[in-house]
Amino acid sequence: MKPQFHLPLTTYPDPSSFTLLQNGITFARNQSADLNVTIARVKIPNVHSAFPPVLDIAKMSADAEGTSRDNAEFLAQAVRDYADTAGISATISYVEALEPHIGETLSRRARIYDCSIMEAVPTARLLVESILFDSGRPVVLYPSETSCGRVDVIAIAWDGSATLARALTGARSFLDQSRKIVLISVVDDKAIDEELFNRFAAALQKGGLSVDVAKRRADGERAATVLQAVAKEYRADLLVAGGYGHSRLRERLLGGVTKSFLAGPEIPMLLAH
Repeated sequence: MKPQFHLPLTTYPDPSSFTLLQNGITFARNQSADLNVTIARVKIPNVHSAFPPVLDIAKMSADAEGTSRDNAEFLAQAVRDYADTAGISATISYVEALEPHIGETLSRRARIYDCSIMEAVPTARLLVESILFDSGRPVVLYPSETSCGRVDVIAIAWDGSATLARALTGARSFLDQSRKIVLISVVDDKAIDEELFNRFAAALQKGGLSVDVAKRRADGERAATVLQAVAKEYRADLLVAGGYGHSRLRERLLGGVTKSFLAGPEIPMLLAH
């Protein structure tokens, strides 16, 4: 079955970036996947006040919805242009939702595709979290200024967790096409089951993949920083990691590896919750 990738795009208050469009299209082309683009148009609810209005709320709502529609058409045309240049076809569809429900709406749509391609910018943070946590599918997250290339070398941030297992399932097609796998563990961040680690490395090799093993100490650095540094050392094109090993509330209060990844990834990542 041909892979089905999802590119969710937002239109308000600002449209998704050209970098995201280019990365999504190039990524789909390099992986021989179909690209399914969902463009979200916002609806602004009318707010009725019991007092004489100071602002023309109805006009402001209409203007916001008009901006969203204009940005939607602008993005759609840009997708068509980029896709034509790349020599692939992209299916474009639209959804409409009240602004607070955009994340929920796009998360539902994301459930029918293999992964969603997104970018790590402050304005998209809540949307990325929504799709990561609520879609049940992996997110391929790009740094805001990175252009997509081939995925030849894949790094895996090994911690033996169920969330990593979910991410590996989502990354299977990428693993099969890769030239090399780098299995990374940060040995002083959390307890690592060495037997399980070694069995996984052997299973990858038995499956015909070339595997390098990299065990590092954090020595007080953030685990996310060490994982990305090692991945870059091996010139990895994609870092596969689980998302949120603890509860969402605890992660929000205490921080964590996934929180660091979402805030500012240095290389493209595949994350799953």
